[in-house]
Amino acid sequence: MKALIFYLFWFIPSSYAVTHLSGCVSVRNIAIEHFDFIANEKGLKKRILVIAGIHGDEAQSQQLAMQWVHRLQKIKTPSNFWRVIPEINPDGRNLKTRTNANGVDLNRNFPTKDWDKVALDHWKNQQKSHPRRFPGKSAGSESETQCAITHIENFRPDLVISVHTPYGLFDFDGPHHKKISTKLLPWKRLGTFPGSLGRYLWDERNIPVLTIELGPDSLINNLSEFILFQDRFSDLI
Repeated sequence: MKALIFYLFWFIPSSYAVTHLSGCVSVRNIAIEHFDFIANEKGLKKRILVIAGIHGDEAQSQQLAMQWVHRLQKIKTPSNFWRVIPEINPDGRNLKTRTNANGVDLNRNFPTKDWDKVALDHWKNQQKSHPRRFPGKSAGSESETQCAITHIENFRPDLVISVHTPYGLFDFDGPHHKKISTKLLPWKRLGTFPGSLGRYLWDERNIPVLTIELGPDSLINNLSEFILFQDRFSDLI
């Protein structure tokens, strides 16, 4: 049943433009595509970047991102500028693995200032060298990580939304007083880690990051609510 749901979500009619930045490819040379949407003239005009599928075995993250793309296409001119990357780790999806084709956890591979000093030690000592958490041999070594950084530099987001599964919570690396009232998921700060997107952006560049950790049944039970919740993200900026 869940496989059928994934099929229905993923193959949305592609009547809207999809593109990719030069050089944005996976380890196995699959193009990493994205969708851009321009804010209307009277809109808030905040710049919101969505990164989904950073872990290849988290299919719901890709599904939600594509549902947002579909909705933004219907709106045509939303209140904010949006860039959505539905799948930044296509090799991981094909391999059904958290990591990319090199066995690297992309969310531990961002070149944070402390990466060289602590990333591998943290993996060995805190993660017991678990292969699902391997940060790579060097900071920013992976083509998918480099692609994400290129998007950040190119799009200059005011907020980055990173969609994951399966913990069922909103984890916000940003101003402590910012929160959106909702019953969809609880809010809980998990902290940042060497090489994580949250540390790379919020701790070091002051760009807030909302991590959406969908629960196993989040989209099955609350799909329409999650789609409409998209409008409220600008409240975090």
